[in-house]
Amino acid sequence: MIPVSLYGLDVEKCEAFYAALPGLVADTVDDENYASALFSIENEASLEHIRVADIWAKYNPFVWPEDISNEVEMTIRTVNYPDVSMLEHLLTLDNVDATRVSTWMHFSTNLFPLYTEAACATLTRMGVPTPYNPTDIASYGLYVSRIEGLKKYAPAAGLPEIGLPRSRMLQLGLERFE
Repeated sequence: MIPVSLYGLDVEKCEAFYAALPGLVADTVDDENYASALFSIENEASLEHIRVADIWAKYNPFVWPEDISNEVEMTIRTVNYPDVSMLEHLLTLDNVDATRVSTWMHFSTNLFPLYTEAACATLTRMGVPTPYNPTDIASYGLYVSRIEGLKKYAPAAGLPEIGLPRSRMLQLGLERFE
């Protein structure tokens, strides 16, 4: 078994999660809105990725002055997974929180998971306290590290091969796991 007990994760719940995961995410291949948005992105992180992410997530897309647009784009291009610390200053923009930034990062890289309260709650129930605090980038960073741990130590049959990002599969699975 994966060394989850070293990280405080409840081994039985983790095994149950991986056993249930394929069924929890089986319908994702039919999520045409998500797949269309994800696969419409063709190259390096850009403001176009942010626009696609915002439309998919039903946020009103931004129209920023050029200097802010350049800063946001530079930040998105510079961040290296799984470190989210450089994203903190984006939270100073109006109507931007860690949940929205996670959406931008997910669509820009496919590596960063979408930050959701339900996924955080499941991780907490599984024995690794993971707060959901959209105003604190450190909370999102902790969540990213938890998802990375689940990806890194997943059993061979634990992650379904659906063709969508593993971070998305884990995030959705966590949201749906009872």
